[in-house]
Amino acid sequence: MKINVYNEYDPLKEVIIGDATKLYFPDTHEIEQEEHTSKWKQFMTKHIYTLLRGKKVPSFLAKKFQRELAEFQRILETHGVKVHHVDSVTPTKLDPYGMGQMYARDSAMSVGEHFIEGNVQIEMRKIERRGYQRIVAAINDKNQVHTLNQKDKIYLEGGDVIVNYPYVFVGIGKYASNEAGAKWLQSILDKDFENEIVDRPWKVVPVYLNDDAILHLDCCMTIIGPKTAIIHKPVLKDLPKELVDYKFIDIDAKTRKEMGGNVLVIGPKKVIVQKRHTALQEALKNEGYTVIPIVFTWHSLLDGALRCASCPLVREKNE
Repeated sequence: MKINVYNEYDPLKEVIIGDATKLYFPDTHEIEQEEHTSKWKQFMTKHIYTLLRGKKVPSFLAKKFQRELAEFQRILETHGVKVHHVDSVTPTKLDPYGMGQMYARDSAMSVGEHFIEGNVQIEMRKIERRGYQRIVAAINDKNQVHTLNQKDKIYLEGGDVIVNYPYVFVGIGKYASNEAGAKWLQSILDKDFENEIVDRPWKVVPVYLNDDAILHLDCCMTIIGPKTAIIHKPVLKDLPKELVDYKFIDIDAKTRKEMGGNVLVIGPKKVIVQKRHTALQEALKNEGYTVIPIVFTWHSLLDGALRCASCPLVREKNE
């Protein structure tokens, strides 16, 4: 396998998806107490999680996530995508409370010909990176693999990293990627031009989130084609100049909160979306997209969806 991800929309050939074999209740966390977090979620994290923290999630709930991931895999394989899985991790008594591996995008990412083991800011999620070690060992010899030190305060999370060569847009928020992470990524990518791997230098573009209740950039913006993106602009501080000439499909606040814009493009004008967001589906069809609907409601309740659950490894350039 040769890592190859230069954008978000060339034909997807190989991908890592998440795992819901073992789920453990987390402790409460500050992001769930932010002003714009749903009231039911604030209640759950403040009162319920404090009682159940560290306990295994009942199988009847875990199976709901497992079924969604199984259907996701089926759709991907039906469309010719080779699917890899993170290995299931069991927390130790020394680990922070809570563990879920459904969102394969956050702890690792592919940019160009680089595979990056990132560094997440929320402590309980750091253990998720253990599930990638078999994959990292398999690709290490033939690829550029970079690993951020989890003890450093350089944070870079895949949900914030949106690739559209020569640009990489990196979300900057309170609880995930930071400016130090964006600068680190730029330093890694600069070597591609120096070594003549790319014909134009990469440019990492910070995109600042305006709502502390939102974890990642792909919770409110996803690039789906050449200079085309789904977006909910009110939660961004400013639109970078590198995005001003994009054609945007706008979604409302409700669709954004339901992670409707967190879609996965598997080929030119071919996109997997949540089944319930019919208005978005119509907007995509009007732009010439083939829409593949899937039920992914349980994942979206935990602020993740289709892009979050998938970490592309290979996209073939569409000639």
